[in-house]
Amino acid sequence: MQQQQVKNKDREKIELYFSGRGLADKDVLSQSDPQCYIYLKEGQDGQERLIGKTEVKDNNLNPDWKTSVVLDFIFEVNQFLRIVVMDHDGKNVENDDIIGSLNTTIGAVMGSKNQIYLGQLTHNHKKTGRLIIKADNRKEIGEENQMICWQWNATKVKNMDGWFGVSDPFLRFLKWHKNSDWLLVHETEFIKNNENPTWKPFEIPHDKLHDENPQQPFKIELWDNQTNGKHQFIGAIEVTIEQIIFKEIHQFVIKTPKGDLGGNLGVKFIEKKDFALQMGDQHTFIDYLKGGDQINLIIAIDFTGSNGEPSSPHSLHYNDPEHLNQYQNALKQVAEILLNYDYDKKVPLYGFGGVPSLPNYKKTSVEQCFPLNGNQSDPEVFGLDGIMSTYSNALNHINLSGPTIFGPVIENALEISKANLKKDIYSVLLIMTDGQIDDMNHCLKLIRKAYRLPLSIIIVGVGNANFNMMEQLDGDDAQLERDLVQFVPFIKHSQQPGELAKELLAELPDQFLRFKKLIGKKPNPSKEIDLSQIN
Repeated sequence: MQQQQVKNKDREKIELYFSGRGLADKDVLSQSDPQCYIYLKEGQDGQERLIGKTEVKDNNLNPDWKTSVVLDFIFEVNQFLRIVVMDHDGKNVENDDIIGSLNTTIGAVMGSKNQIYLGQLTHNHKKTGRLIIKADNRKEIGEENQMICWQWNATKVKNMDGWFGVSDPFLRFLKWHKNSDWLLVHETEFIKNNENPTWKPFEIPHDKLHDENPQQPFKIELWDNQTNGKHQFIGAIEVTIEQIIFKEIHQFVIKTPKGDLGGNLGVKFIEKKDFALQMGDQHTFIDYLKGGDQINLIIAIDFTGSNGEPSSPHSLHYNDPEHLNQYQNALKQVAEILLNYDYDKKVPLYGFGGVPSLPNYKKTSVEQCFPLNGNQSDPEVFGLDGIMSTYSNALNHINLSGPTIFGPVIENALEISKANLKKDIYSVLLIMTDGQIDDMNHCLKLIRKAYRLPLSIIIVGVGNANFNMMEQLDGDDAQLERDLVQFVPFIKHSQQPGELAKELLAELPDQFLRFKKLIGKKPNPSKEIDLSQIN
């Protein structure tokens, strides 16, 4: 059965406010009359579009515009902003002069302290004033954050694994969007070899299952999990909140695309007998950003022999000055998003599976967690440029070896996460590897230790190797109290700029929120800052 494309989950909305300081004066007999034009482009290949413009501020070189713009915040996508400040010159727009422009990203704004971004306006390579952008999460009027708390089960799930197996079923919940696309809003864990599964209870916002119309059906799909990621579709139903909650229809029959029985689906509500509309404050990812939470990126790169010698054009580590190799491409995609949420932009950068012969760090045998900058006491590098240059320089000073062992880099990330537990810093370990790992059981034990620590692990598979074990590493954490591992093969998105980071990072805000809920940590109070008070 050909399934419709499933888009990413619903987004939080943000509202942007703008102020200017020390704007260049374009008028002779008076001061400039500035107006902001705001353009947005989502992803490298997106189309730039005008999403709003402010009012005109007459004779004002330090304007605080009142008009704001509202847009979706997409954490895992580079959302490029271009702000153009014009000097309004009456009714004829063609007579308006450019005061200055600024290019930034929504991530840079959201990751700034107190969500206040200070940028430099320029025109013709000259500084023409400063622009201040303030972001706030947009709460719609009447939004009540109603939560549905329920638990789903199934019986007689169709066997998709042949005579010698039983399906590993999981559910997907999808919402019908007004542009006629299905949006994935929740996915349960899979339950191995079970034709009568009961999935873990979960809660979901009421309005995540429908748009304005609560009678709009949402879809529940039943799938059989496959370790290679090519999950098998069993069947689906469409149902409304009204049917489940108010008409108390709690049993459903799922048919396969051929009309056979796919399984019987049932639901029960948790914490309330009749129906579960549980009220209460539901904190968002943005709430924690406003309270000062940060994301700390940790990077570990595979230097095992199977990558091929860096001097060879066929090597996965080949340093071509004209093109990024797969490691560099993935580093750039992930780092340029996550660094927005790290105030000091410092990243611990490690290698594993090689014999380092760095200027200040020389070894005679293979190391499974060594600093790429050669500084054991301070393995951090600064920003994206520091990551890329340190990696490129290290290629000439590492002898590729093996085996492929993840344990030491995960243990190191656990120690960093423990140290950050009370600092409101959430770590993300990016592991980049070209093949199967040789310490799978040890890694699974380490991951189980991590679920109460502020840590997520994202793994990029580089090259064309068999990554079935990585899929297992990703799938195993579905049995834990929270998901914290995500694996994506690079080749899957090699022809689509930005899509690798999009898939790798899409679940990160939810993983972050589940961790905060698990430890009972609410957002810190945010600081309310009046833009008019900023000079």
